[in-house]
Amino acid sequence: MVFKLKTYLIQISERCIAMAAFIFPFIEISYYFGAKVFLSTDSLNLKIFYVNHIAKLSAFYEANIYLVFIAMVAIFLVCSRGSVPLTKYVRFNVIQAILLNIVCSCIGSIFSFLPIVLRESTIGILLANFLYLGIVLVMVYSCILIVFYRYPKIPVLSEAARLQVQRGYQN
Repeated sequence: MVFKLKTYLIQISERCIAMAAFIFPFIEISYYFGAKVFLSTDSLNLKIFYVNHIAKLSAFYEANIYLVFIAMVAIFLVCSRGSVPLTKYVRFNVIQAILLNIVCSCIGSIFSFLPIVLRESTIGILLANFLYLGIVLVMVYSCILIVFYRYPKIPVLSEAARLQVQRGYQN
């Protein structure tokens, strides 16, 4: 009975750690596209949700961007080297979440370099909505698979994460 409970708690904690890593890409994509997506809608509830929750998270990220970056790099190094006794499953998902964060950062930077006429037009708002919702759906997809203890497969990112996890075991 105690052994089963301990095993169950370990599995739950592994899944929670793997899902918690997706806070990095969520903050990143919300920082770049959150205001444009939520404040361009007609729904008062979405605007209030954005102001009360997501905007505060984005403001924290903006105020501590280097601290968050250092934490993310440290977590990436720990998971890729395997210096902390985490399972391969947790390391894979954490690395994949951090790689997704890097993709979000690149997308956000490219979007911010677009001409203002394009960014603020209907096409720009549509593109921002598509990118924000697309990334959020990828995170939801990953979290659902993590709940069922399966490996999420995101093109290019999954292979890169798998290579990093394997590299950590060879050291």
